[in-house]
This record gives sequence, C-alpha cells and structure tokens, in this order.
Amino acid sequence: MSRRITATITVEGDEASLASYRRRVNELLDAEREAPYRELHDATRLEYRISGDGVPYPAFVTASSEFPELTVAVRWQHAAGAASGRATIRSGRLAEEATETAAASAAGCELRADQDGTLVIGVVCRRRRQGEWIGYAVTANQHAFFRVERSDGGEVLEASDGAAGEWAERWRIAADRVDYTELEPRAPIDERMAGELDRLANDFADEWLWFADGAAAETAIERQRYGAYGLKVNAANVRTLKLKTAMRETATGGFALAMTDPEASAIAALVARHWLQTARD
Repeated sequence: MSRRITATITVEGDEASLASYRRRVNELLDAEREAPYRELHDATRLEYRISGDGVPYPAFVTASSEFPELTVAVRWQHAAGAASGRATIRSGRLAEEATETAAASAAGCELRADQDGTLVIGVVCRRRRQGEWIGYAVTANQHAFFRVERSDGGEVLEASDGAAGEWAERWRIAADRVDYTELEPRAPIDERMAGELDRLANDFADEWLWFADGAAAETAIERQRYGAYGLKVNAANVRTLKLKTAMRETATGGFALAMTDPEASAIAALVARHWLQTARD
C-alpha cells in the first residue's frame, strides 16, 4: 500500500549544533539508504529534500534526541497529491503532527498494540454522509473494509473479508440485541464507495503500518528496528516510530492512540466490539 512521497525537512538553531546535527543525520541516512536526499543548507539552517516510500522521520528523530536544542520541521506530500502533512520534532519526539487528505471529510484513526508491538486493532474511519460512516479495520493478521449506518432504530455494521470488493458479514444492533449474518451471496460494494475505502485504507497504511510480506528492501529497516526493541513481527505491524512516539504507553505495558472525535471514537468502539470479536472467534 505504499505511495511515493516528497518531503522537505528544515532544522534551525545554533550554528555549531547545526553542523554537528548535519553530520549525525547524514550518517544515519547513509546507513539506512532508504531514499536519496538533497542538501540545500545555508549558514542559519539546514534543509533536506527527500523522495521515497514513507515519511523519513527516523534519522531526524534519532539525531534530534542528541541535539534537543534544535527544532526540526517536516513537510511532506504524496506525489499524486492524495495527502500531505507536517510535523515538528523536538528532543527526539514528534511534538506536533498533522495529516491532510484529499477526502471530503477528515478521517480519524485509533490503534491499540500489545507490549510486544503486536497490533490488536487499528481503525480509520470518516463520515461519508449523515448517518453513514465508512472505514478500514486491521489487526496483526486480519483486515477489512467496513460501513456503519446509524439511525434511531439502532446500527447496521457491514464488513468485507479482507480487501475484497464485497460485504461478507452484517451485524444489526439494537440496544442489547445483536443479529449477526454471514452474507450469502455476498453483496458487492459499489464502485464509488470501493474507491473511497481503498484510498482511506492506503492513506492510513502509508502513515501507520508496514507489512511483513512487503519487498525486502522496503521492510529491512523496520525489521531491524523491531529486532532492536524486542518487538514481534506479524503480518501487519505499526511503524516503529509511530509506536514509540505517537502512541502512549498504557498501564498494562501496551500502546494506544485514541480518536479525539467522540462520534468517530464510538464507531471505532463498535467495530472493535463486533468485528474484532468475530475475527477472533
């Protein structure tokens, strides 16, 4: 699910620190060899231009932890213009981060992972229209598109089997009553919605996930980082930097990221309660 991005990274601060930071970042970038980079520095700030797969945070975050007095600003954009974003790095952590997509409505995401990094569930969703939400749900070993219709009478949740273009399961939820059905025949997802779901899932995966079945050159760095942290590699995995800096550690030793939109959070909880439970059974 990878898409090429272009990124501009600027670093500002004390001139002597900038020179040392540059040496350290270049050392890390050359070791990772993830993407070629250009240097457009002047006496008062560093500026890097990078094109590659995924936002090139790791080297700059690592170096930032060694030079906490410097401020690192990142701006990136997908080559096709599907999404863009920005981030500020201070003292080795993402201090601010924002992503903008071309979708009509903003999407929110929620993730939970165990102490060993295993992805319990990740959900990204957005309101499609009044009373209708669409999204993508993924665990360490399973994933699905979903749609939720909400009304005064309750909710209807439909989910695909993997990334197939058909609804395979349906839950009708009214108060404490839940009617579950495996659809036979399966119901096709209309072409327009299928395109929206695919873009939503791709944007989410580009930013948050890496997959064990990806090309060796694309996964080597993440495998190395997972090994260094003692994390478990599964079919789907949270990017190391996101796990360590964007998600908070929980009381049980795991990691979590919660949605800020209460309605989107309710949709994520609905999916976790019903689809995740069925996926485990």
